[in-house]
Amino acid sequence: MSNVTKLPSAAVSYYTVAKRGAIWAIVLVTPIEGMKPLKTAIYSSPDRQEAVSYGKQLAARMLRPFKEGRA
Repeated sequence: MSNVTKLPSAAVSYYTVAKRGAIWAIVLVTPIEGMKPLKTAIYSSPDRQEAVSYGKQLAARMLRPFKEGRA
């Protein structure tokens, strides 16, 4: 997919991992100017390392950045 052209109006969304109760969720975060970012849970796992690994694979496949953050 080297022929993908990024538009200036493209969303700057990214994937990350967030703790949701007893599980870890892969979350798609879409910043919205002047508002709270829109967060959409994509996948969940009881193991953080598994969630991070899957999140990185998903981000690479969807051509979006992955921000790991803190544990």
